[in-house]
Amino acid sequence: MDGQGSDDSKQGTADMTAFVQNLLQQMQSRFQTMSESIITKNILYL
Repeated sequence: MDGQGSDDSKQGTADMTAFVQNLLQQMQSRFQTMSESIITKNILYL
């Protein structure tokens, strides 16, 4: 073994972490948009 596998594993973990963080940020943004839309619609119909 030349130790390369460990570096690849760390890079894979970093890539997956970045992917999951990005996915969670997108979900949070969409949830926020939907929440604001619902609140706005509820205010308009009061």
